[in-house]
Amino acid sequence: DFRRLPDYLQIWPGHGAGSACGKSLSAVPQSTLGYEKRFNWAFAVTEEAEFVRAVLAGQPEPPRYFAEMKRINQSGPPLLGEVQPPSRVPLSALAEAVARGNSVVDTREATRFREGAIPGTINIPAGRTFTTWAGSLLPYDRDLYLLLDEGTADLRELVRDLAGIGLDRVSGYLGADAIEAWSRTPGQLQRIPSVTLPQLKSRFGHDGLMVLDVRDVSEWKAGHIPGSRNIPVGRLDQRLGELPQDRTLVVHCQTGPRAAIAASLLRARGFSNVELFPSGFAEWRASGQPVETG
Repeated sequence: DFRRLPDYLQIWPGHGAGSACGKSLSAVPQSTLGYEKRFNWAFAVTEEAEFVRAVLAGQPEPPRYFAEMKRINQSGPPLLGEVQPPSRVPLSALAEAVARGNSVVDTREATRFREGAIPGTINIPAGRTFTTWAGSLLPYDRDLYLLLDEGTADLRELVRDLAGIGLDRVSGYLGADAIEAWSRTPGQLQRIPSVTLPQLKSRFGHDGLMVLDVRDVSEWKAGHIPGSRNIPVGRLDQRLGELPQDRTLVVHCQTGPRAAIAASLLRARGFSNVELFPSGFAEWRASGQPVETG
C-alpha cells in the first residue's frame, strides 16, 4: 500500500503530460509521495470499482501501436545502436512506392499539405503527436518513406522516434523540393479544399454531403454536429467500407489537426470528394449552432 510509505519518497514518472498511457498526467518531471497523496485525485478514491470507472471515464481510444508495444516489451526490442538515416530516393521511387501500396508520409505542416501534395501520400506533421498518429495509422509489416522539409524537420530524429515504437522500416526519404518537381511532371498535385462555417451551414442537410467527425467517441457523446458520422481517426483505415464513395465527405475534429490527417488518409485510400472543415466542432459550438449529445 503506497500510503504506508514515507512522504519523502521521490516519484519519477515514466510518462509525461499528454501521454495516452495514463489519465490527467502532470507535466512536472518528478514529485514526492507526500505531495501526490495530498493532491492526486487517484488517492482520494478508496474503492477499486470506483477507481476503475474513474480512470477509464472520458479516456480516448488507445493508439493501435499499443498492441505492438506489448509484444515488443515482452520479447525485447532489437538493438539498434546508432540510428542510421535512410538514403534520399529519386522522385520515381516515391511514385513506385505509392503504386505498391507502401506508406509515404508527408511530414510537412497540414496547411502546406492541403495546398499541394503528391497523390497517395499521408500527412502526419512532424511534431509532438507524430509518433502517436504514425503508430496508429502506419503498418508495421511494410516499408515506408518520409517526405520532409529539411529546414524544419530533423530526419534522424523522425527515424529515431519511429524506431522507438517499432516502425523501423523507413526505406528512404525525399525533401520538400519533391513537391515542386512532381508539379513539373505529367502528374498533378493533390489539393484538399477547405470549407468555412457559413459554407457548411448553407450545405447542411444536403443529400450529397456527409459530415465526418473523427474525434474520439467520448468527445462525440459530449456533443456533435447533428446528422454527422463518427469514426475516430485512429480507426478510420479499418472502417473505410462504412463510408460512401459517391458523396462529398466534409471531415472535422475539434480544432483541425486530426481532421487534416484523416482527410489525407481518405484521399490516399481513393476517396476523391473530400473537404476539410478546419475550425471544427469548436467553432460550430461557439457560434451557437445546433448540437446533439449522446
